[in-house]
Amino acid sequence: MTLSEIQEEWRAHNVDYDITLHRNTFMSYKRIAEEMFDININCDRSTNEYYIEYPEEISNSPINRWLIRTASSADVISRHKRLADRIILESTFGGEEHLDAITDAMTRGKCVDIVYHSYWMEAQNFTVDPYFIKFFKQRWYLVGRCHERNALRVYSLDRMESASITMKNFTMKSKDYPQVIYNDNFGIMHGDEKTKSHDILLKFTIKQGQYILTRPLHHTQEVISRDENHIIFKMHMKVTLDLVQELLSYGSSLQILSPDCLINEIRKTINEMNDLYK
Repeated sequence: MTLSEIQEEWRAHNVDYDITLHRNTFMSYKRIAEEMFDININCDRSTNEYYIEYPEEISNSPINRWLIRTASSADVISRHKRLADRIILESTFGGEEHLDAITDAMTRGKCVDIVYHSYWMEAQNFTVDPYFIKFFKQRWYLVGRCHERNALRVYSLDRMESASITMKNFTMKSKDYPQVIYNDNFGIMHGDEKTKSHDILLKFTIKQGQYILTRPLHHTQEVISRDENHIIFKMHMKVTLDLVQELLSYGSSLQILSPDCLINEIRKTINEMNDLYK
């Protein structure tokens, strides 16, 4: 798009405020966008059109996709605040105030000291190697090695009273990356290192299966068979509480075909629920 076309789009999106996008302002926003999304926005001098160099790099980055979707949604909502009573949102459970210290520590290879208040214990102090951050079901989590427990631990940011960077260094090893730790997991519970992964077969009704096709449960998901009534998916994961709870949420639209250990967990939970309503 040329600058004049961009300015016209800007006016259309800010019609209520009558704000003009001047060239200097555009160049400033351009630099911010390049830094935020790690891209280059160039200008073809033969046409005076601006374009994103290698735009496919944006879609290849999960963080960039998340940032774009979040920014786009926030932009739309902020421009239509008069519809506040007609736009229903789900907020996070908090803890975002700790993100800056934790990500700073991650970037610098430093440990973090946290004061953590779990649901069943008083507040405790921990020193943690901050491996990575994971967002799951409206909560931010820190995953890292706890010095006091000498083990991998997961901490919900909304349960942190404080988080501060230390001068202690730590080294990120290849086995500590999320692509390794959560390669065969669903959700936030990673399971024990010795826990075995299984080939899981899930038989969904055709209606629910269409939804699972567009929103895969796991990166290993593949379709095994399909007819006019059902779709059978195969995926490779550990059996954790997060997975069991997710599968239970699909009710009678799902039948678990294997493995037996997962079937037994589901059966046990269903029987316990049934006993509550006898």
